[in-house]
Amino acid sequence: MSESGRVERAPEYEARLAEQHRRLAQARAGVVPPAPEEYELEDSVGTAGGVRVVVRHRRILSVEIGHGVLGQPPSAVSGLLREAINAALAQSLIDTPAAGDPGPDLAALGQQLADFARQGGDTLRRIQGLLEASMAKTGLRGDSTPQYVDYLFQDAMDVVSSTQAALSADPAPLITGEGRDEANEVSAAVTNGQVNALSLTVVAVQFAPAQLGQAVIQAVNDAIGDWERRAATAGRSALDVEALQQVSERAEKVRAQSMEHLRTYTTNLTSIMRNID
Repeated sequence: MSESGRVERAPEYEARLAEQHRRLAQARAGVVPPAPEEYELEDSVGTAGGVRVVVRHRRILSVEIGHGVLGQPPSAVSGLLREAINAALAQSLIDTPAAGDPGPDLAALGQQLADFARQGGDTLRRIQGLLEASMAKTGLRGDSTPQYVDYLFQDAMDVVSSTQAALSADPAPLITGEGRDEANEVSAAVTNGQVNALSLTVVAVQFAPAQLGQAVIQAVNDAIGDWERRAATAGRSALDVEALQQVSERAEKVRAQSMEHLRTYTTNLTSIMRNID
């Protein structure tokens, strides 16, 4: 794809951001947004070893267990099941959020943003070096520096840190739901949307794969339902609304500055590339 093709698509992304910003402003003003268009979500799939789990609308739909898996100790079988279930369940919770769900991992988000800032800065400096070398050969003049981009990355990380500080006085409580199968051979515990315990008896690992899969489905789905009921009614202390409002306003300023600086940088690069061509 040509450089001009990338530039021509920029208004499309800006329009999407503007629409999301408009909806957010309406929500803050108390305006009820129109109902979103209905669409069919894809099933979430998680795999681990010889285990495959499918989750739909926050509930396990199927569990496939390879025959080789059942030859392992109960703890090993449980570990594979939990790994596959949690991978699929995490995506399903994102697709179908509900009251009481845990918030985003801001510490992980901050680390990802820092990694992105470092990688993005390195990439921009390489682009700048290549352009400056090309301009030196052709005698062209122009500004190839990624102006203020490093500052924008830092501002974005500051917003994440400020959000963590605003929420630190009201940490999300750890809420656990429990469930069992009818035969009491499989028990599960779900904490904040993840299966943190899945116990299989010696009898359970001797079940046929399909029978064990059904027992796991019943135990885990009951635990998810129990966790959802507890989480939806759990009380939390009052949030620092003023602090969160300030963070929100700062985030909006960073977004606007980012779009403006990136638009200017893209224009400068496009101009340089056209002159080189």
